[in-house]
Amino acid sequence: MPKIVLTDVTKRWGDFYAVDHLDLVIDDCSFVTLLGPSGCGKTTTLRMIAGLETPTSGRIEIGDTVVFDSERGINVPANKRHVGFLFQNYALWPNMTVYQNISFGLKNLKKYTKQEIDEIVQRVARVVKIEMFLDRYPSELSGGQQQRVAIARTLAPEPEVIFMDEPLSNLDAKLRLEMRSELQRLHLTTGRTFVYVTHDQMEAMTLATKICLIENGVLQQYDPPLDVYGKPNNLFVADFVGSPSINFIDAKGGQNTAGEMEFDILGGHAAKFSFTSQVNIGEWKAKEDAADAEREALKAERAKVKGYVEKGNKDKVFDYPVALVEDVERPEPAADDYVIGVRPEMIEIREDGGIEAEVYSAMPTGMETTVRLRIGNFILTGVVFGGVTYEIGARVHIGFKKSGLMLFDRLNGRLIGNGGLEV
Repeated sequence: MPKIVLTDVTKRWGDFYAVDHLDLVIDDCSFVTLLGPSGCGKTTTLRMIAGLETPTSGRIEIGDTVVFDSERGINVPANKRHVGFLFQNYALWPNMTVYQNISFGLKNLKKYTKQEIDEIVQRVARVVKIEMFLDRYPSELSGGQQQRVAIARTLAPEPEVIFMDEPLSNLDAKLRLEMRSELQRLHLTTGRTFVYVTHDQMEAMTLATKICLIENGVLQQYDPPLDVYGKPNNLFVADFVGSPSINFIDAKGGQNTAGEMEFDILGGHAAKFSFTSQVNIGEWKAKEDAADAEREALKAERAKVKGYVEKGNKDKVFDYPVALVEDVERPEPAADDYVIGVRPEMIEIREDGGIEAEVYSAMPTGMETTVRLRIGNFILTGVVFGGVTYEIGARVHIGFKKSGLMLFDRLNGRLIGNGGLEV
């Protein structure tokens, strides 16, 4: 199966950059999800690789073939890129049987005999488990069965790469879970490269071998799902991935001689953040400043190129949410301002010690209970596993795990390191 390589790919309309100088390598037989909020550029990226959208500039390779190169004037049409496309709308022919829908594209190719077409249809129908429905019409099938027909039709011409643009969004929650499992198995059995667009972080986490997270046309992180969850590159990534959402705690302070960060958090509580792998804050900030200077120099070089258009949809540091009982204006960030990221499962509810809190709400689901905890004007969300519930208004004590928490620089929004928090 081919490797897909995007080199400095840009797509813009006027001064709006849908995709901004994207470099991306999709390995053979991988399952990559393009994840991000609506309008971030993920579908545009998919359509450019498939040949349904023409990039403004850059280079795209599928295997050994250059399918697009703005400098050399290469733009291979979509029907010659040997890719399959599965849309959000199944687009099945209502007047054709399942068999006819699957075989339709094969007949148009005109390179298969009738017997070969029959063998291919039977084979892909077995793969997606719809061989018993070949004589039915789409209206006689459930949503999940229609989705399987659309997948079989995509697999029939044996594309080298399969693109999927939010194919499960029309299904109910239970069926989406079942189809995610089927897609995972399908990827394994076919050995194809899958590129999957979604705004649902749960789909991305459960399906992908790697997540490509995009915001405002810019690649934010490209890593395996658990790395994106546990070691997000910045505040935006940390906030976008995870349900319930991560807690952000404003922290002010600095690093002591032992390498620990001493902070004032949650309205006057003293806390100590210990890194899992030691970080020197001064050196880290100097390195980040140097990287920023390099990026600005690269932008200046690009600005000298003929036809350059300045980006209208400007990039900015993510305005992260802090849950409050009553909204108050946050001061402008300073050099000694940091942000601690705490996943809900990292909060420990204790009988004593730590910080005293009030149970603001408790939502048991059977398997776990989501608890919102009030500390002064601040609210933190925790998850307690098991059939446990709490009375609203009850006083409890909370602490934090000794690893897995995240520390971000508030000025640039980037991850400094992981560690534990002692209060």
